[in-house]
Amino acid sequence: MAGSTSVNLAVTSDYLFRGLPQSGGAAVQGGIDYAADSGFYLGAWASSIGFGGDAGGAGSELDLYLGFGGEAGAVGYDLGAIYYLYTEEDEVDMPDPSYNTIEFYGSLSAGMFSLGAYFAPDTYFGVDESAYGVSVGFSAPITDMASFDASIQHNGGEGNEAFTPDGDAYLDYSFGISAESESGLSVGLAFVGTDIEDDDPKFIVSGGYAFDI
Repeated sequence: MAGSTSVNLAVTSDYLFRGLPQSGGAAVQGGIDYAADSGFYLGAWASSIGFGGDAGGAGSELDLYLGFGGEAGAVGYDLGAIYYLYTEEDEVDMPDPSYNTIEFYGSLSAGMFSLGAYFAPDTYFGVDESAYGVSVGFSAPITDMASFDASIQHNGGEGNEAFTPDGDAYLDYSFGISAESESGLSVGLAFVGTDIEDDDPKFIVSGGYAFDI
């Protein structure tokens, strides 16, 4: 099965997931991906984090994922599953249920626009409820290397509602500029926030490097 393997490394001023803070400051991240010519792919991605308990959080997050993507005419598609794994959670606060979460996702794209969705059918990051989300994205080239990117997502289900003060579903949004050179170096500046009461938007600065192996 012919394909390619790539590695990515990054640092970010803050790690936000669906608009919610995960690291409480700067985070170091990296991953490895394999993509087959057939459209099948799998990979692993990790980040330093700092949530859960009083001793600095679960320490690290490891995401394991696989899926299938391709194009049907002018429409791109992607279907997959991801497992969020927190190997150090028992060293901090022994959550019940576990932070570990299985999620299914899919997306469609055409031109500069995309639609996406996710569904966690069982527990959701330490909450014994399901969760879902639906997103709309937009990406437009500015130069050969840079683009303007924007997205907005509705996060619903009792799993997501458990993370808001009023117990309601919420929106997260992001817009900014990203650029990547032919050498694999990348930089990004994004304005990220939610519609959760008293949640102030944040400017996120990131940089990274990706290469094939």
